Amino acid sequence: MAIYRRGNVWWYNINMKGKNFRGSCKTEDEQQALEFHDRLKADLWRERVLRDAKKRSVHEAIDRFLKEHEHKRSYSDDLRYGNWWKEQFNSVQVKLLDDVTPDLVMDIRDEELGRETSRGPISKATVNRKLAFLRSVLNAAAREWLWIEKAPKVRLLPGERERRRFLEPDEVVRLVEKLPRPYADMALLAVSTGLRQGNVFGLRWDQVNMQRKIATFPNEVMKNGLPFSCALNETAMSVIRKWIGQDTQFVFTKDGQPVTELPSRMWAKAVKEAGLEDVRWHDLRHTWASLLRQSGIDLADLQEMGGWESGVMVQRYAHLNVDHLAGKAAVMDGLLAPKRTVVQIKHTA
Repeated sequence: MAIYRRGNVWWYNINMKGKNFRGSCKTEDEQQALEFHDRLKADLWRERVLRDAKKRSVHEAIDRFLKEHEHKRSYSDDLRYGNWWKEQFNSVQVKLLDDVTPDLVMDIRDEELGRETSRGPISKATVNRKLAFLRSVLNAAAREWLWIEKAPKVRLLPGERERRRFLEPDEVVRLVEKLPRPYADMALLAVSTGLRQGNVFGLRWDQVNMQRKIATFPNEVMKNGLPFSCALNETAMSVIRKWIGQDTQFVFTKDGQPVTELPSRMWAKAVKEAGLEDVRWHDLRHTWASLLRQSGIDLADLQEMGGWESGVMVQRYAHLNVDHLAGKAAVMDGLLAPKRTVVQIKHTA
């Protein structure tokens, strides 16, 4: 079949000169899917039969990918990665997609890894995020736009370890004390509720119910795309009450404007003055989850409270509370008791 359904979306299947092309038509409407298929087939015919395909540049590919993904919650990250890759390819005088090779990408990758910045050396995780962005662009250029015959392999760095930094309560207090307004209040709200940075910075009064003590977020501002309600404890409520009357739209403001970013130098200065190392804003969410787990909150409740769609993400905190395993661990006492008695007798003799 020329087009077929997968779930609610139509997909195309085109055979051109012995090669199959499959992909999503990106629509649930059959007529639109057929039109998409026909246009794509015509483009393929011109490219593969007439060989009039235009050579496309790396910049064109990055710009098109960014335009098609403006809706993503991580769009600001993608925009930063896109500009970074443009600079890298400009520096080595590579303009066309056809000239992007696995070896070239590896050279850029290896040069970036460990590069010293004001915030320390570039980590594997940071490099891998940049590589993942480029891989998505190249795959789209090959599979969706047919700008290149085949996407070059982009290999991520192996051995990236998940970062699990969290603070003790006294460390939280020291950090908050060193932060200026409004960041001190926002940090305290984040660590007392587990809300992500974007939800704290963009918190609006119409999202807060002071009577019911909850904050409700629509799906478009949530990372997983699902609506979410967060119970506000007294610590969170005390922070929010301090900002009543400051602005009619946003809870937190600075110089009369909503807060949109975290100044890196200010944050680094506060972390250092608090006597801490290697602390990022997102660690406040890890701290919230870690302290709750250590206090006996079970994983199912923690998942619901934190708004995680998958229980896999919550498993990272499973090891922080093993009280429920104490009885099982004690089984070894019974198994080893006879052996311990023999050993004690020998020592006595």
